[in-house]
Amino acid sequence: MARILITGIPTYGLATPTFPLVAALSEAGHQIDYLMPEAFRVGVEGAGARLIDYADYLHGKPVTQVVQGLAARVLFDEVTRRTIELGPDYDVVVASGLQPQFHTIQDALDVPVVRFSPIFWQNDRTMAELMSRADALPGIVRHGLASPRLRSLGSQLAGRALLGNGGADVVSMLAPQSDRLNLTVASRFYQPRADDFDDTCVYLGPRPTRTLRTDDELVAQVAAHPGPVVYVTLGTVYNGWIGYFRRVIEAFAGSEALVVITAGRPESVARIGEVPGNVIVRDFVPQAELLAHADLYVGHGGFGSITDAVLAEVPMIVTPLGGDQFFNAYRLAELDAGAVLAPRRVSAERLRGLATAILDGRNRPSGLAELAASFRSAGGPALGVARIVALL
Repeated sequence: MARILITGIPTYGLATPTFPLVAALSEAGHQIDYLMPEAFRVGVEGAGARLIDYADYLHGKPVTQVVQGLAARVLFDEVTRRTIELGPDYDVVVASGLQPQFHTIQDALDVPVVRFSPIFWQNDRTMAELMSRADALPGIVRHGLASPRLRSLGSQLAGRALLGNGGADVVSMLAPQSDRLNLTVASRFYQPRADDFDDTCVYLGPRPTRTLRTDDELVAQVAAHPGPVVYVTLGTVYNGWIGYFRRVIEAFAGSEALVVITAGRPESVARIGEVPGNVIVRDFVPQAELLAHADLYVGHGGFGSITDAVLAEVPMIVTPLGGDQFFNAYRLAELDAGAVLAPRRVSAERLRGLATAILDGRNRPSGLAELAASFRSAGGPALGVARIVALL
């Protein structure tokens, strides 16, 4: 039995993809400790790990506001410090999610340090190719990210001020960082230019999001609906755009579709206000269970929600707003597994037009089934366990 420490930044989108691997490690008899605030206790303990609380200034809560990114340096510094303090007591350390100070951790510890990413790997070529398609981003941002020289200049400012990585190129934070083992829940097929990455990179493939709160009545209502079902989400961080939800509601008002919106927080449900009879708005829904009965996904394109949609072979209209969502959106478009609608182009009319063409079969993505098959056939958590054990 090995003692394994898992550390990460406290957002649901970064933590949730680790839980299948945590559960598999626990079931294999290993002792798992997970550095994460109190809000994650149910997920951590449900996966068979012990929670080690940190980030007292968050008062046990997850990061749920974009503006909290301005204080990201505080979190990154603490994760690094606590990991280095705790790491020597473990056989393996798994640094998950966003880890801009990964090399500081790896250099300080004698035990193997594994990198775990909830998105595919980046290098200069993948970044340039994705930015060539990312018309949801301003041109100056696309050009800056695609150019190694300009990106290096920007990284000097952001890296030192917000990330604490000494100004290293931002792509290095999204690249395979461990010299021993780099795990991702992407599949090799989903990885752009997979041959660019060496055999330290292992593709586990995603598993459906574990439901922490059930809603059997809602799932039954969705399953029984005779018309199309549309699932709508902006995730747990970018859900403050109430105008987006209202445009989606307008697009489907009076139609045969049942629209289920997860607004992310109770105050957002109140801000959306009254809705037509064919629209349901909740602060939380059991996502994977609902997508099993859905006909269309409309949302931001976070990795957790789009992989749940892909596994259920649900077509997608993706409006990326930040983080990895731009990478997901344009990789889906490249594979013809989803449609992209830039934020500035979101209107009820465009949403209705795209949705109608997908639902009636005219523009159903032709690559969705192949991408879903690649997710299902990947090695899964068991492969991750085997590769971690091999380090011992």
